[in-house]
Amino acid sequence: MKLLSITTIIRLVFLTGLLSLFFACSNTSTDTKDSEKTKELSATEAYWAIPEPYTNLSIEQIKSQIEITDYMTIKGAATDAATESRGTESPGAPKQINRSLVAGGAAVPDESPKNKADREALAEYTNKLISLEGVVNTVGTQKNSPLDIKETLPGKYEIWFCADKNQKRKPCRYRAYLLYEAPEGKGDTLFTHDNVIRFWGVVLEQQIGKLFFSNYTKFKRYPKIRVIDLEVIK
Repeated sequence: MKLLSITTIIRLVFLTGLLSLFFACSNTSTDTKDSEKTKELSATEAYWAIPEPYTNLSIEQIKSQIEITDYMTIKGAATDAATESRGTESPGAPKQINRSLVAGGAAVPDESPKNKADREALAEYTNKLISLEGVVNTVGTQKNSPLDIKETLPGKYEIWFCADKNQKRKPCRYRAYLLYEAPEGKGDTLFTHDNVIRFWGVVLEQQIGKLFFSNYTKFKRYPKIRVIDLEVIK
């Protein structure tokens, strides 16, 4: 039997090491991707979850425990709470002041006493049950603008709701951001411009929204709500 040379043996050992390193890296990459995918799924599930202690309640029980039925009683909603000023240029108009929400909903440095009070007041509604009647908000300021509905995942709709069902003021000031599950594939045709809807849900946290005016936009803070049940009144 012919013996292998020392050089050949070294080459084989080196090749074996490279192969081991390759498979180790491949497994690590796969494990990392699987872990990231699991985290994304968990984050999505958490985002759309109905908060405790309402997960096991029937809709009849939910409706019997509703605490908020009038948008105007929600202190801190539709205000500049926890915002910072920033200049913007609007075509054909002088420099305007916009408002932008601080990431995570935190307070900005030198927050005014009013903004602090509004931010803290709105935060107190977290996990409270709410039912409002109104319409889906339009994306722009015109009556025939598309409705502000996005099917971000199949069957999962994120909707800007307007509590002023007669839409006497344009753009709508009294908004809420709804997370609503319904049959998939409807997109922004889930409701029509003329539909008046009533929902029952639970306040999650707060969401920033834009008000579009003729030559500038303004940012305000609104309640974000996980809808548990919804009906079309007309």
